[in-house]
Amino acid sequence: MEPISFASFTLASILASLPVNGETVTEPTITTHISPAIAGQWEIDLNSSITMTKDAKAQQAASSNSLQKNRAEPKVVADMDGGIITQSEARILNIKPTSSKDLMASVNKSNQCRELYNFGADNEMWAVSGKEWTYGRYLVTHREEGLPVIAIKTVYDNNEVDCSGNQIDQTDEALIAFLYHDGNQMQWCADPDGTECFMTFNRVLP
Repeated sequence: MEPISFASFTLASILASLPVNGETVTEPTITTHISPAIAGQWEIDLNSSITMTKDAKAQQAASSNSLQKNRAEPKVVADMDGGIITQSEARILNIKPTSSKDLMASVNKSNQCRELYNFGADNEMWAVSGKEWTYGRYLVTHREEGLPVIAIKTVYDNNEVDCSGNQIDQTDEALIAFLYHDGNQMQWCADPDGTECFMTFNRVLP
């Protein structure tokens, strides 16, 4: 599996937020638990680039629309014979698709590099990529603001070659990212607002 970027959190800081045995917590600000919502098998989209969540896109579109409404578009004078046209009318383009490029058929799934992640309802996670498989534990932390945080600690890696040709032993490595989950899609992001998401997963099995 490819090495994964880390969010600006540490596993120690998340574990430190948990109460010690017997300690009374009067005003909890963070809740940490497994997430049955993401339990199941997921396939990572290896071709996905840095993107943003649906919520972040909607917020960006809303702020963009409000800015456009505040702008008054001036009218453009063509000439005495042509009269007056508006800018919006002048922007209409007639673009015809070209047939010079042939459409490529999608590659058969069996030949693609596939990485499958399995999240159990018991905090266990295991992943398979080519000949490599890893086993670990995961935890989801909900904060007062922003996206929840997912923390994964790899307990075992068989150190075989993954489907993309890399051989990296990830035993004892920890990953922390912001988690966005919407139905059958899950994204891991580098920021709490979901504007820089570096991994996208699609659900395979419930």
